[in-house]
Amino acid sequence: MAEKKRATRISSRVAAQEKPVALTLKIDRTMYRRLVGLRATGEKLRTHQDILRQALKEYLDRVGA
Repeated sequence: MAEKKRATRISSRVAAQEKPVALTLKIDRTMYRRLVGLRATGEKLRTHQDILRQALKEYLDRVGA
């Protein structure tokens, strides 16, 4: 019985790590206009979320976090 509880705890911890967490980012109008301006340069295939996720990942990789 204890073995089953431990397995359940581990699997639920793994599932919790894979579940996305919402993050709100407030930016000024100038930065928003620049972000929206990417659409005019042919950056139509990526969403704002994709761009910000990549930028955050690159930053975290650079600082070693």
